[in-house]
Amino acid sequence: MTGEPFDLEAYFPFFLGTIANRWTTTSSKIYLTEFGIGIGEWRVLASVRAQGVASAQMVVNLIAMDAGAVSRSMAKLVEEGLVEPLSGRFAGRTKPYHLTDKGHELYPRILRTAREREQILLGALTDAEKRQLIALMRKIMTRVDAL
Repeated sequence: MTGEPFDLEAYFPFFLGTIANRWTTTSSKIYLTEFGIGIGEWRVLASVRAQGVASAQMVVNLIAMDAGAVSRSMAKLVEEGLVEPLSGRFAGRTKPYHLTDKGHELYPRILRTAREREQILLGALTDAEKRQLIALMRKIMTRVDAL
């Protein structure tokens, strides 16, 4: 054991993990209550929407979510009628999905809630600080593959 205590207040992963965990927990409760889907399904729905058409593997690559969790979320979204596979024959996770009319109707409603919550989270920052934070996070994201 080292002589100096570990200072969590100066450890970036502590803040990153704590914020992400709290965001995920509270978001999931709200999204389940208000919209009938959890945070995992929302992330997959938003990923498919952002790409227009996306396979489960494309979603995994975009948001770095566990492949099993993406598959379960995709299945739930199909079951709820929010996404559907394109017609045709595709192998495994290469099957592309797109939003249904119901998915297109739900997406902006959840996005509105997500944006409102983002404003609460970042409310203490100026517009310039928000832009700087996003720029710094993008910079940090380029290092994730080095882990």
